[in-house]
Amino acid sequence: MPGKKIDIVVPVHNEESNLISLITKILRIIKVNKIFKFRLIIIDDGSTDEGQEIIRRFIKKNKIINLIINKKKKGQTECYKKYLLKFRSDYFIRIDGDNQDNPKYISKILSFVQKNFDIIMARRTLRKHSIMMTCLTFLYDSLIFLLIRKKMKTYSSSLVCFKTSFIKYKNLSFNDHRYLPLIAIDNGAKNIKIFDTIHQKRKYGVSKYKISEKIITALPEFLFFFLRLKLGFFK
Repeated sequence: MPGKKIDIVVPVHNEESNLISLITKILRIIKVNKIFKFRLIIIDDGSTDEGQEIIRRFIKKNKIINLIINKKKKGQTECYKKYLLKFRSDYFIRIDGDNQDNPKYISKILSFVQKNFDIIMARRTLRKHSIMMTCLTFLYDSLIFLLIRKKMKTYSSSLVCFKTSFIKYKNLSFNDHRYLPLIAIDNGAKNIKIFDTIHQKRKYGVSKYKISEKIITALPEFLFFFLRLKLGFFK
């Protein structure tokens, strides 16, 4: 009989070229892991391509798939907030829809779920990003360490699993999805596992992130989040 309830949550925006491969790989993992009760929740964030039709074809054969639709693009934070308002689970796994994180690593995450970790994070190695993006990630991790004084291999991950009870979501806004691990830690998550993965270069579609915007907005955005964190907005 299935045990813990696990949601795999995938926000997508114009990722039609990645969806078939991504969904097929995730369903394959779900099929062989009988000890959990799964839902695959795909959030279409205002896409203008044929992605919704691809997802609906999968839904006809797989009742565990749920599709949430944002008529207009709202960003990942609003996608996760909408998911958390609508569904409840013991754990949820977030993975981007661009195939830069190989879904095969979900199996490894599930092995750590069995060991009752609070947060499980995949750290990308051999990054296929530009030098500028890699430097920004390093600076981001360094800044967080200086502020929270908790040493971890990484503080950011696009493939990460949480005990849902540690994520207080009602006040999520802006780009707070980037800081969900910090919210969970602030709410008492202590048992944290970080493991290495090999980063895959995006093959199809266009990245939704602009380096120039990151350079301009990253520091004030994080400081605004950190202030709200310390004021107890996410309790």
